[in-house]
Amino acid sequence: MGFCTFNPIYGLTMKKRAQRIVLAAFYLTLTACSSDDEGAVIADASAFIGTWNLTEVNINIAQDPDQDGTASTNLVDELDCLTGVLSINENGTWTGTVTTLTISPVTGDFYAIQCSGSSALGGNWTFVGDELDLQSLAIGTLSLQSGDLVEELGEDLPGIQRKVFVRQ
Repeated sequence: MGFCTFNPIYGLTMKKRAQRIVLAAFYLTLTACSSDDEGAVIADASAFIGTWNLTEVNINIAQDPDQDGTASTNLVDELDCLTGVLSINENGTWTGTVTTLTISPVTGDFYAIQCSGSSALGGNWTFVGDELDLQSLAIGTLSLQSGDLVEELGEDLPGIQRKVFVRQ
C-alpha cells in the first residue's frame, strides 16, 4: 500500500482551481478588513465632554517662525505664544480661548507667521453622526481620533491643515 496525501488543488481541473483561488482571495479580503480601522463609532457626545488643550496646529509646508534653525509643520512647536483650551460641557455649551494667528505669504514657500492676540470663544454645540459641531467660525466640526479631539481643515498655507486638542 502506497503512501498518499490529498492535495485539494492538484486533484482539480484548471477551472475549479481558479474558482477556489478567487473564493480564497475573496474570503481573505473580507476577513482582512477591520471595523476599527478608523476607530470606534461614537454613539453619543459624552466622549467629547471635558477640557482639552491645543497641542498641534498643522500646516502643509514646514516653517520656522521662531527662527531657531528647525522648521516644523506643527506651529505649536514653533510659537510659544500659540495656545488654546476648549471646555465642552454636558449642557450643550462650550467655551474656549485660542490664540489668533496671522499668516502672510512672503516669497515662494516662505510665510511670516505670528501670534496676533487671543480670542475668547463659546456657544452651543450639536452632535451629528460621530462629530461635534461647535457652530463657530473660529472652530468648527471636531472628531475623536485616537483619543484626541481633531478639527480637520485641510487647507494649504496660508491656511491650516488641522488642529489637535488633548484631554486635560
